[in-house]
Amino acid sequence: MTATQDQLDLARESRLRSKARRQGLRLVKSRSRTPAHHDWSTYGLMNAQTAYVVAGSQGSGLGLSLDDVERILAE
Repeated sequence: MTATQDQLDLARESRLRSKARRQGLRLVKSRSRTPAHHDWSTYGLMNAQTAYVVAGSQGSGLGLSLDDVERILAE
């Protein structure tokens, strides 16, 4: 990934965080630093009040790509 692509991804992530917040949700990102880990660089959506997983794996609350998050928030 190039520096420009990284910047675009960060801007997109920020935009989706704001959109989630307006819907009463919280966008969370995997804290894993190991690319081989199953949830590395994935996201989840949680209820901002209750921390209940709204979208993502029930086990970790993660597993979504930014494309998945964008689609869910648009529904």
